[in-house]
Amino acid sequence: MKLLKPMLPSLVTEIPNGAEWLYEVKYDGFRALIYLYETHLHIISRNLNELNDQFPEIIDGFTPLLPKINTPIILDGELCILETKQKASFEQIQKRGRLKTPEKIAKASKTTPATFMAFDLLMEQGELLVTKPLFDRKKKLSQFFSQMGDPSFLQMIHIYEDSHIVWEEVGADAGEGIVAKRKDSFWYEGKRTKQWLKVKNMQIATFFLLSYDERNAFFQLGCLIKGEIVFIGKVGQGFTKEEKEALITVVKKNQLKTAHGITYVNPSVCIEVEFLEINKNELRHPKFRRFRFDKHWEECTWEAISKVEQK
Repeated sequence: MKLLKPMLPSLVTEIPNGAEWLYEVKYDGFRALIYLYETHLHIISRNLNELNDQFPEIIDGFTPLLPKINTPIILDGELCILETKQKASFEQIQKRGRLKTPEKIAKASKTTPATFMAFDLLMEQGELLVTKPLFDRKKKLSQFFSQMGDPSFLQMIHIYEDSHIVWEEVGADAGEGIVAKRKDSFWYEGKRTKQWLKVKNMQIATFFLLSYDERNAFFQLGCLIKGEIVFIGKVGQGFTKEEKEALITVVKKNQLKTAHGITYVNPSVCIEVEFLEINKNELRHPKFRRFRFDKHWEECTWEAISKVEQK
């Protein structure tokens, strides 16, 4: 059977509303398609790599269920390690993906088991469903789950018709965001489409400038943790040309030293940044929002950042 490259959502900043849309929680994991056959299955990544060896708990979970499934079937979804109902751990799934030895993988499959969060059914009994409307595919997916019981390794992503409800739930759990999908959308292989739209649950906080790296045009940021200045990440996106040039000028006028292409300054300039989350004390997907001349750098504490505002 030909392997399918996943259909991808387009990133937007506003949630579309209307009766033609459905909404789902967006989980931070590994996009994957699962191909189920009468006697075996394959977990295939977004880049068409097989993941069977990395996630034996998914293989072991499905194998005894295959006799009662109307194969061949293709499921579309996300391999996740769940923290809460609405949030998956990016750090943990990354760790799982890097493991190579069977012993370490077997141990991790018990201590940090993955869950396949299914959101689409692309084939049923060998019939491709990609030209059927999403709403019909969702019905078939629900029927598939009705015969699966309630396995720990497999969940169906819930659909909402009210975007406000799912957005509040994602915000309460600090989840990654939501995906809005047109009810009548077909599944277009390998295409990034505006039939599916993703909206990220970005956080907002203020940090102080530590340095500027001329090699990659990133500004390095810091905050105070227990009175100590700590590097918290870097930002290079979101600036206008004028804003970036102004900030570089400030750095050069106030530089302490320059080493290996990095110009360092004493903490003084504060900027507001939006970001998805803080992972290992470093910002993920940061983007500059504005200068905060009203803030003193000593106000940029870990305690303040941990109470960040949702966008």
